[in-house]
Amino acid sequence: MDTRELAIQRAISNFNTGVYSSQRAAAKAYGIPLSTLHGRLRGATTSGLSY
Repeated sequence: MDTRELAIQRAISNFNTGVYSSQRAAAKAYGIPLSTLHGRLRGATTSGLSY
């Protein structure tokens, strides 16, 4: 798993457990786009898995 994917997974985990109260805060803390985090939380797959 690359570092970007790891950051996304950690942001999702920390958001879901309440470490961050907003998606924006979790995305900012891990340096990932808010749209990426939002999409993943809604069930989007990685581009590598999609193709």
